[in-house]
Amino acid sequence: MASPNFSGSNGPRTITPTLEELKASSYDAPNIEAALEALNQDGFVVLKRVVDVAHVDHLNSYMTKEADHLVKNNVKPFNQGVDSNILQGPPLKNPDYLYNDVFFNPFVIQILNAYLGAKPIFNFITGNNALPRTNRLRQPVHKDITFFHPQAPFFVIANVPLCPFNPSTGSTEFWLGSHGSTSGQQQVLATPESTLSNAKLRVGEPTCNVLPEVVEARRLVRPPTQPSCEKGDIMLRDLRTWHAGMPNESEDYRIMLALGYQAQWYPNHTLRFKAPLSQGNFFMKHNGQPVEVRADLLPDDSDFGRLNDIFEFRRSVATEAPLPRL
Repeated sequence: MASPNFSGSNGPRTITPTLEELKASSYDAPNIEAALEALNQDGFVVLKRVVDVAHVDHLNSYMTKEADHLVKNNVKPFNQGVDSNILQGPPLKNPDYLYNDVFFNPFVIQILNAYLGAKPIFNFITGNNALPRTNRLRQPVHKDITFFHPQAPFFVIANVPLCPFNPSTGSTEFWLGSHGSTSGQQQVLATPESTLSNAKLRVGEPTCNVLPEVVEARRLVRPPTQPSCEKGDIMLRDLRTWHAGMPNESEDYRIMLALGYQAQWYPNHTLRFKAPLSQGNFFMKHNGQPVEVRADLLPDDSDFGRLNDIFEFRRSVATEAPLPRL
């Protein structure tokens, strides 16, 4: 699993827009090329200064108060079986929190049109909260994939950090370049006893976790990194890229949103995020961006936090993949 273009610098590549690009809400060719090189070679890139910090602060204020309630009342299961991290999606009912530069960021959509192909499908919304003071608890190295996945770009997660994102606040550990030749055969396979919150496992198919010996072999090629990002940045991660939630030793929640984009060719026809009917125009008009929105619009009193925790990235049943090559 070597990275042939790895030059020794282990940190993620960053793309900083020029003033002209910010005014146009569009990258020029050099930054598009740089972002695509990062995604193809690392499976990860940081887009700098593409979200209004006031919008980030507003969302973080709401979600921090909500997190107090979720944790106090034990509403959410812990993510990846470690008592340090929960899924927590953004507020969707109140239009005051629905910002185009968060949900339909033109720089994100421009890059994903190039990486995934024309008009990627926006069909996934959730978020991730690393709880404070977690005493060195960390997740195992894993992928958010519990099936034998394609070995080509088929899905990308855009993470929007709502606070400073660094090792002291529990920035995620990423294994850059791990997406390049990874397969389900390198993951722990499910047995009848295997369980995982927020995921349905099938016996003989992968769990999320990467085999320990595969992790250690990769460490010798290219060790992991914990990037530092600021409010206003967005991280793009190829879904195949290995990662792990890390301890948040600060006094505050470390919240980041997660928005998912699928390639048009990939045959998952059922994954849709759930959104309130009252906000249907916001989501379906998609700010005029070249993206397809797949969402179920439900009554406003629906529990969107719970409903958007239920998702499946695998192919639709009618188009299951052939057995993996050994």
